[in-house]
Amino acid sequence: MSSDVVQLWQKRNRAFIKEVLPYISYMMRSGFPAFLSLIGIVSIIQYVNLINNVPENFPLELIGALVLTPLISYSPLRTWLKEADTIFLMPMEHRLHSYMKKSHMRSLRNGFIYLTIITLIYWPLYRQTDAYEPIIMVAVLIILKVMNHLMAWQERQFVWSTNRNIMRLFRWALMFILLFGWLLSSGWGMLCLTVIVIAMLATLYRVTRKQQFPWDRLITEEQVTMRRLYSFFSWFIDVRVGPPIVKQRKYLSWIIPFVPYRKQYTFVYLHLITFVRTEIGGICIRLLILGGLVNYLAATGNGIDGWGTVISYILFGIIITLQIGSLRKVHRYAIWKDIFPMQLKLQQQQIIMIDRLLSYILLFLLLMTTTPMWSGHGSQVIVMIMFAILYPVVRAFNLRRKLEKEVDDLD
Repeated sequence: MSSDVVQLWQKRNRAFIKEVLPYISYMMRSGFPAFLSLIGIVSIIQYVNLINNVPENFPLELIGALVLTPLISYSPLRTWLKEADTIFLMPMEHRLHSYMKKSHMRSLRNGFIYLTIITLIYWPLYRQTDAYEPIIMVAVLIILKVMNHLMAWQERQFVWSTNRNIMRLFRWALMFILLFGWLLSSGWGMLCLTVIVIAMLATLYRVTRKQQFPWDRLITEEQVTMRRLYSFFSWFIDVRVGPPIVKQRKYLSWIIPFVPYRKQYTFVYLHLITFVRTEIGGICIRLLILGGLVNYLAATGNGIDGWGTVISYILFGIIITLQIGSLRKVHRYAIWKDIFPMQLKLQQQQIIMIDRLLSYILLFLLLMTTTPMWSGHGSQVIVMIMFAILYPVVRAFNLRRKLEKEVDDLD
């Protein structure tokens, strides 16, 4: 039976690869890899310049902790489980050890690959810290990565989602503190603190009520992963998608009541709440954080006399606004919008309005992360401000043409 479940895992793994390969092919032909290559080249130039000219009092340890903590703490788990498995596989749940072992090994392998790549990129900066101890740091990263994977699995077994979220946040915070401490000092004090933290977390996980096999959690994670993947592929070609996952996101939902309760803002409200509560908003926020970090480092390094920051800002601005553009596709197959008592032209105007509004807001927030290079770089700042002002207008013009063409094709 062990070999049967392993074969089932392998079969589903091959089915997934076969399913996504055509979409990857479309993505490769879209020019997106060339776009990423350009970002990579600019980032390498900026990073080499930063390594060779590290500013005095530059927070090397803080940057390292911020970069390495997600790689240490985040442990995604692909299980290929489906809703029907609760009927057909649940009766032999006690025999799925080999099945889950394959998923755990895949997760650890991929996690260590990403961790190794980012650690090698950060290493030239780490060499310039006062606590440079390569063997000790490598050992710490390996131990913490394995421990976090085990703890993440136990979090999935928690009965209550509130406990899971609190423990995950607590674990991430402690990992940041540990990594920051190890980057500052590699003495016995940090070793004792690490042992104490791991022992405390192990105790907390032990006393929390858990399920033996978290079917619902694993199936939900698999669905979320697939939706995110197809959301990415939808940038390049129409793909099959399931119903969107809705999240409350209180840190963004306070914006929604500001939309006036009027007919001319109906679709503004619809697409704003779609942005806030679906994965589109989550992706944009993550891109904003990543782009902000890259822009801040580029602005601090002042590479290519500030023009490197301009290029980085424009590239991330384009990527974020491209994601905003997927909003208009979320409800394209909904029947109710076609029978809604509102002229199609007015609907299109509101879609363009929310696209332009979100573009302005996110581009402005992204611009704020470039402030370290504003002094003495007037020309570069003017270019970025002009991009933030004009690009949403250009997007609105192109979006209007696309919407009008779609209507003509229907006619």
